[in-house]
Amino acid sequence: MKNFKKELYSVLEMLRSIEDEINLAGYSLTEKKVFFTINDLNMQNTVCNISDVIESSGLSRSTVYKAIKKLERNDMLQLSQSSFDKREFFLDLSL
Repeated sequence: MKNFKKELYSVLEMLRSIEDEINLAGYSLTEKKVFFTINDLNMQNTVCNISDVIESSGLSRSTVYKAIKKLERNDMLQLSQSSFDKREFFLDLSL
């Protein structure tokens, strides 16, 4: 059990370091979850949209929209409109 605690501590320190490096330290847990969900979806697929983030994160639509707006306002995220459906926006991280 003691080994597990040391490993957990090490992983948490690494996560804090990554959050500091990409300027996520000042965001709420919900905003971080949206950020990491977008990253996960982009790594699995070539694109992700807002509906994908809502479905994958399990967060409400309004919560996801608020987080996306804050991330976009702080230049952590880019939105691009679909050329096929003007109602659809694709999300990409600005890293």
